[in-house]
Amino acid sequence: MAPAIHSFPAAELPLAVQVDVDGKRRRTEDMRRPVDLVKDCELSTLFQYECSIDHPEMRDSRVRCWPVQRFFRQCQDKKGRFTVETTAWEGPAAAAAAAAAAASVTPTKN
Repeated sequence: MAPAIHSFPAAELPLAVQVDVDGKRRRTEDMRRPVDLVKDCELSTLFQYECSIDHPEMRDSRVRCWPVQRFFRQCQDKKGRFTVETTAWEGPAAAAAAAAAAASVTPTKN
């Protein structure tokens, strides 16, 4: 069974990433400063889908799904890379910016 995860408000994420799962302070490569989520960590996204069945009691009922975008930051400390989910911390503005960036990409012809 996976270990229990400590919950905290999204606003506390920059502070929470300063310690690892063992409670030890993270060290950056230069060991002089704390990990900065924006400057030190690359933003990544992924889509998951949440689905519901219109009428679960009917065998041929329609299944409706919609995308749920999640944000992550991939960071580096003295021990190696670690990933932090930042969806709530990034907020709706990040989702809007990601959608705008995706819309501005034009496919290339081969």
